[in-house]
Amino acid sequence: MDAVVHALRSMLFIPGDRHDLIPKAVRSGADAVIVDLEDAVAPSEKPKARAGLAELPHAGIPLYVRTNAPTTEMFWDDVVAAGRAGVAGLVIPKAESPTVLHELDGALRALEMSSGSGVGSIVVAPMIESAVGVRATYDMVRSSDRVATVLFGSGEQGDLVADLGVEWTPEGTGLMHARSKVLLDARAAGLEHPMDAVFMDFRNLDALRIECELARRLGYGGKVGIHPAQIPVINDVFTPSEQQVAHSRRIIDEFEGALADGRASIAVDGRMVDYAVARVARTVLARAELAARAANR
Repeated sequence: MDAVVHALRSMLFIPGDRHDLIPKAVRSGADAVIVDLEDAVAPSEKPKARAGLAELPHAGIPLYVRTNAPTTEMFWDDVVAAGRAGVAGLVIPKAESPTVLHELDGALRALEMSSGSGVGSIVVAPMIESAVGVRATYDMVRSSDRVATVLFGSGEQGDLVADLGVEWTPEGTGLMHARSKVLLDARAAGLEHPMDAVFMDFRNLDALRIECELARRLGYGGKVGIHPAQIPVINDVFTPSEQQVAHSRRIIDEFEGALADGRASIAVDGRMVDYAVARVARTVLARAELAARAANR
């Protein structure tokens, strides 16, 4: 499975019973859309929303489905419906169990084989929304090759904030340890593009930018939105600037030239450059390439 294909700057939630919003989500510039069967759908409408997955329109960008939580009786029915719909991936809310993700891998394999689609074509994105989930992130990522990213549950009035009893601010002080722990576990388990999750006040774009910049500085590769107006801010923060790209390209060009001459430590713009610095520069260029690819989908 090529998880790089699923490296995204932005994902946008839409209600699972409002497929008419998908074109608007695409126009927002989101790299992917999450069709939400959980919080965005009233309990009485969940069976209808699940059945509606069979009629998902072609969007031109990846479509994900957020299932109901694994502890609910709706979870496996959601998985089957989403798997048969051939979506790009599943977002698993309140993820806490490596065992469940391992079982999910087997269920999706069976669905893929029965439908004739490629085995491993549906990726999984656990959403970390509890103290138990924070502690189990590394093991969940390692439980299945399908886990292409994790979503850190950073919402102001979200389950993780309630579970930890912290005070939420856009500066992220209360969630700093948990956010850093999830990032560390994800990267240690081999994920290159963990994502920060939702910012609830969709009218406050200045505070959204603050939280996006915090997540980017910590090492997150993107963020999930709940409103189309948030997507331009998210994409801007998680796309390297032209100046960053130009500087990183210069570092790589000069470093590779030095290596050809037998030198592995040089100065560029008054700063020392070695293998570690070149690695960071290559990461910037890779993120810029992924952003350009996503923007051109």
